[in-house]
Amino acid sequence: MNHVIDRTSGLTDLPEAATRDIEAALCALLADVFALYVKTQNFHWHMSSAHFRDYHLLLDEQSSQISR
Repeated sequence: MNHVIDRTSGLTDLPEAATRDIEAALCALLADVFALYVKTQNFHWHMSSAHFRDYHLLLDEQSSQISR
């Protein structure tokens, strides 16, 4: 991912290496959150047990909180 940061505009005063490190960390975090959301939704829709309704509602609430 190549992003151009205009350092003259005052958007950041961080060194270029720091902005790349922050970008990499945020991309990894976003990927982890998305994976957690997808897995939670998967469990939500493919659950079967005697406590289906309770787990279904719990997982629905969790996926809602993750997506906020």
